[in-house]
Amino acid sequence: MKWITIVLMSLLFGGIQPILAQDSTAVAEEKSDGTIKTKMSLTGSQFPDGTIQLNALLRSKVEGSYQKTPNQKVAFFLVNDAAEETALGDSISGPDGIAKFRFNTAGRNTNKDGSFSFLARYDGNDHMNGSESDLLLHPAKLVMEAIEADSTYTLKLKATALSADGSMPIAEAAVAVYVKRMFSSLKVAEGETDADGMLEVEFPKGLSGDQDANLNITAKIEETEEYGNLEANMIKQWGKPVSYEITELPKALWSDHPPVWMIVTFFVLMGTVWIHYMIIILKLFRIKADKDLPAS
Repeated sequence: MKWITIVLMSLLFGGIQPILAQDSTAVAEEKSDGTIKTKMSLTGSQFPDGTIQLNALLRSKVEGSYQKTPNQKVAFFLVNDAAEETALGDSISGPDGIAKFRFNTAGRNTNKDGSFSFLARYDGNDHMNGSESDLLLHPAKLVMEAIEADSTYTLKLKATALSADGSMPIAEAAVAVYVKRMFSSLKVAEGETDADGMLEVEFPKGLSGDQDANLNITAKIEETEEYGNLEANMIKQWGKPVSYEITELPKALWSDHPPVWMIVTFFVLMGTVWIHYMIIILKLFRIKADKDLPAS
């Protein structure tokens, strides 16, 4: 048994040793370089007004994994077919590591295939090296129309793309409808566009809105290869009004000034429980004392 244990430990150590050696080499290479590696990914969302929001996610490699990197300047460029860069502006990455930039396509020339080519670049600093990411988007839009009839709410959606032949429908595209909540968005409907790029979905009732019953509604076609994300937003009074007024809560046992009857009831119940405990303990002592008495 002892020899089996020694052999297993030798095999285990032999398998781990190359991994340990590889990790130590990687750490040594990072230290000799003196900079932290960064990585960037660029995505875009297109809106019906012809604007595109570029989102550049900057991450830096810390302890073997890439972490979101805030408070860093990222520059955005428009690139033409000749690979010439036109500076659009820059933005600072937020706590989530994302630098955002809004681009207006009005009056902008597209590439020969009708697309826009973007580039996001981080120049780095003394501690982190630079990185960049590019993105190619074909102009498209998702239009949302609200219809209220017969006490029902309906959203009419249309997805179209611009081409050399004009506007063309985007068929068989998955569309999701969200309502903005406090910390995230709630999906309330979904569907797929038909051959004409059209989709109608029924909007649910009974959702809580603000004090005026307003709901912030967003429709999305997400993560497409050609168009990126397509979004449409609107605010409608389709919810239930929720008051933000701060009112005094009714008195409770855990409040600062609980009602007297609650206090009395609490102590009566707790006193009854402890009295039963004491009676049981006394009876146990009596039983023990009776056993210790000599037999007559």
